[in-house]
Amino acid sequence: IVTTLPEAVLGDCVSPITANAPCHGDRFDFHIDADPMQVPPSPWADVFGRYPNRSKEKPRFVSVLLYLNDDWAEEWGAPTKFLDPPTQECYEVFPQPGRCVIMDQDISHTVVAPRKEAGKRPRYSMVWKLILHPKKAGQDMTDLSCGREKLWPEPELLGSAIQQEL
Repeated sequence: IVTTLPEAVLGDCVSPITANAPCHGDRFDFHIDADPMQVPPSPWADVFGRYPNRSKEKPRFVSVLLYLNDDWAEEWGAPTKFLDPPTQECYEVFPQPGRCVIMDQDISHTVVAPRKEAGKRPRYSMVWKLILHPKKAGQDMTDLSCGREKLWPEPELLGSAIQQEL
């Protein structure tokens, strides 16, 4: 079961849909979209409590990032940069028309503005903040295939996540 991030989680100041249009010269900081460990007192916290994202039997917070430009040249840059705080390792995902990135909301990331070569052209993207609810008791929220054939590629692990897998 998938829902948009309800207002009951973080209040009405956080929209479940965000649009980005950075241009050359814009600056952004690393941030997370949401973390179930950090939800404020709310009806959501009363029902589900505070817990690490990807916990068994708990709703999983994910964001879906969609790059919207019809055309984007590699030399224009503007990747989404992901940061692994324990190792300070970064991973970049470059925009491509229609590319979709699904990420956990508690992953540190930032928008990188286009390079000078992009001129005044903005890099358009939209982010949907979603909640994936367990369908059955005891569901492992790291394996969303529910025993079916996997339709998605394996996640790209970086930094400390690689070390946790070993």
